[in-house]
Amino acid sequence: MGITRTGAYVLEDDDPSKFALDATALPAVVDNGTRVRWPDSADSRELTVTDAHGTRSLGSADLVFPILHGPFGEDGTIQGMLDLIGLPYVGSGVLASSLGMDKHFTKTVFQQASLPVAPWRTITADDWAEAPGMAYAALEELGVPVFVKPARAGSSVGVSKVSTVDQLAEAMAVALAEDSKVLIEAGLSGRELEVAVLQGRPGEPRGHPWPGKLW
Repeated sequence: MGITRTGAYVLEDDDPSKFALDATALPAVVDNGTRVRWPDSADSRELTVTDAHGTRSLGSADLVFPILHGPFGEDGTIQGMLDLIGLPYVGSGVLASSLGMDKHFTKTVFQQASLPVAPWRTITADDWAEAPGMAYAALEELGVPVFVKPARAGSSVGVSKVSTVDQLAEAMAVALAEDSKVLIEAGLSGRELEVAVLQGRPGEPRGHPWPGKLW
């Protein structure tokens, strides 16, 4: 299965070379006219495909691995769809996914739980267009360097390090190209640790440092 840029689910062939990663020209799924259909209710786990030969079954899904990157994959939207049609999936549910994707609300919830976070200010696209002084005031308040990042983009997409005032405008443009909400976050010196937290059923959550991700 592939997902086109407009959200159509299509049936792909078995040629993985079409999707070789190239930073200068990232691959995209082309609409080939087929349509993969999810179950229309929780009464079935069967997926079907419609193409030039008609409609046929692709079989029933036992479990979904939502290994989609970025918006619509990590932000709770696909998880909500799977909940509605009763398909089990691995990973976090709707609430944890949406909170984890939105850096502003992630940090807000952490603060409420008395966990320390890097100081930050959130600037929307409207703020930047109508009152850009808010961003410059945040820069002055937080001090340089700061990191300017989209609130809801995967990995390090759209992130810039700002060390001088004259770099802020370009950094805001880069971040706003990915999202309508941007964080200006104070830079911190130290090691970065990536830890996966797994919760079994039954059982208490377990933390696992990510191999090879220690700086």
